[in-house]
Amino acid sequence: MGAGRLDVRSADGTPLAVWVEGEGPPLVLVHGSMCDHTASDPLVAELRATMTTFAVDRRGFRASGDAAGYALEREFEDVAAVVEAVAARAGGPVALWGHSYGAGCAMGGAALTGTVGRLVLYEPGLGIPYPAGSIEEVEAALAAGDAETALLLVLVGIIGMSHEEIASLRSGPRWPTMLASAPTVPRECWAEDGWTYRPGAFDGISAPTLLLAGAESHPVLRQATDRARAAIPGARVRVLDGHAHLAHRSDPAMVAALIREFVSGSAAAGGARPEAGTRLGA
Repeated sequence: MGAGRLDVRSADGTPLAVWVEGEGPPLVLVHGSMCDHTASDPLVAELRATMTTFAVDRRGFRASGDAAGYALEREFEDVAAVVEAVAARAGGPVALWGHSYGAGCAMGGAALTGTVGRLVLYEPGLGIPYPAGSIEEVEAALAAGDAETALLLVLVGIIGMSHEEIASLRSGPRWPTMLASAPTVPRECWAEDGWTYRPGAFDGISAPTLLLAGAESHPVLRQATDRARAAIPGARVRVLDGHAHLAHRSDPAMVAALIREFVSGSAAAGGARPEAGTRLGA
């Protein structure tokens, strides 16, 4: 399918930009908080020789539009709209990947459409309990014009990133993009903190589903991943030893191999063995 851009309109009319690269079966990628579609660049680089990647700018990020009255359900509809547009273009089901907040969006989108063939979710954050007053602190930092403090309150206080990880982020090329995304942070924190899984809410997901969890991730992220597994029929968890919340950036070759394996169907086969550096969770 080559490289380029696909423009999609969501159910509420919000324009969504989708960046297309590679050749082969289609894979839609949904980024998490504090970033845009370029967060998927390391994965795209590993996958584009064998898959066509469709990296979404979620609403409120970079080239996509936004709308008043934010609700997480609109993000679910965004993902479903993109998946259905890609499926129509490809002529068949598509694979869907989401990371962190984007994994929650991908979950909700997959429940709204029957065109997802395989679903891979890396630590969806739905239902993460934010400490009392912490989101208000983020909002106060933003109101004071201190986007950096707002980000650090989440990255360190909630996600549990180490000082070394933070130093790497601040010295890298992604930091300006993260700072620019800071105004979207509180609404996503409120959405995660206020989320409650309703029985049967994700029974509409018919695609085989693999959840990835970092062995070194903050415990609240693993607990959120386990809740997602329980909510999705037949979902499995694969734990990434030696990794935390950003393995798709720190070791994109390994994560890309897991995606290819699962999308091809071999990871779902009985008796599938873990890749090096990973183990299958219960």
